[in-house]
Amino acid sequence: MYIKKIGINYNGELSPEARNIVAELENPHAPPVQEMDLNQARTSNALLAYDIDCVSSGLSINDKLLKTDQGDINCRIYSPEKGTDFPLLIFAHGGCWTFCGLDSHDNICRYFAKHINCIVISVDYRLAPESPFPSGLNDYTAVIRWCLNNAQSINGDSNKIALAGDSAGGNLAAVAAQRFQGESRIRHQLLLYPICDVHSDIDSSMLKYSSGYFFTKEVLDWTSSLYTRDTCSSHEEISPINGNITSKLCSATIILSECDILCHQGLVYAKKLNLSQVPVNCYLYQGMPHAFIAMSGRLELGKNALNLCVKEVTTAFLKPS
Repeated sequence: MYIKKIGINYNGELSPEARNIVAELENPHAPPVQEMDLNQARTSNALLAYDIDCVSSGLSINDKLLKTDQGDINCRIYSPEKGTDFPLLIFAHGGCWTFCGLDSHDNICRYFAKHINCIVISVDYRLAPESPFPSGLNDYTAVIRWCLNNAQSINGDSNKIALAGDSAGGNLAAVAAQRFQGESRIRHQLLLYPICDVHSDIDSSMLKYSSGYFFTKEVLDWTSSLYTRDTCSSHEEISPINGNITSKLCSATIILSECDILCHQGLVYAKKLNLSQVPVNCYLYQGMPHAFIAMSGRLELGKNALNLCVKEVTTAFLKPS
C-alpha cells in the first residue's frame, strides 16, 4: 500500500488559506441543521465561488435519460468531441446523499473528461429523505450496468470503466465497486474523501474535527439518518468498511483531507483494502478540509489533487486487462 502525505504539516490544523475559506463559509445565523430547507440547500452552491474554472472547449456535454433496470435515470454525459472508444468514468456526486446534483459537480466532471480524455457520466441518483437507502445506490449501480452493456452507443469502451465519487458519492462508488468484484472491465475506483463508516462516531478524526472545519458531525449524523432510515448504519452497503472485500476488487485511489471527520475512517478503509491484496494508493492532504478539491480556485493543493486523480485514473486505464 502506498500512503503519502502531501502539503505542509500544520500540526493537524488547517492551512492559513483553508482556514480563511472555512471562516468565510461559516454562517453564525444559520438555523439548526434539522430545520434546514432542503430545496433551498439543494439549489445553492456555497463552494462555487471557490471552485476551479473549467472550460468546455473540446467537450460535448449533454443531459440524457438512460433506460436502466431501475427505470429512466438522468445523467450528464461529458464526451471528448474527437475520437471514439473512450474509457468511461462513472461519477457519483457528494452531498450526504441528500444535497447537490449534476450542476454542483459540473466543473470536476468537465476537468476529468478533458484531462483524462475519457467520457464522464455524472449520475443524477435519487436523494434522501424522499428516496432513502438503497435507492441512490441502486440508481448508480444501474448506470454502471448500462455502461457495461451499452458503452458503444455513446462512443465508449466497456472494457475500460472507472467508478468515482466524492464524500457520499465516494461511499456509493466504494459500495458499487464491491458489488462488482470480479468484473474485470471495471478497472479502478477513485474515492475522494469518502464516507466509509457511517456507524463510527468515536474515532480520532470524528472527535477532533467534529465542528469548526466546514463539514460537521452534526450534519453527517442528521443526513445519514435520512439516508439509512430503518436500516442499521453498520450495514455493509451503507458502511463499505464492513463489506466482504476480496482480492478481486478493482484497484483504488483514495484522496483524504487531514482536517476532516472522515479522515481516520478513510485511512482504515485503505488499510483494509491493502490487507485484502487490493492495489491501493492513498494520499493524505495535510491542512485541508473536507471537499477541498471543490476549493481548487483558491487552494493549490486542490489543483494538485485534481491532477493526481487524472494521473491515477489514466494509469489505470492504460494497464492491460
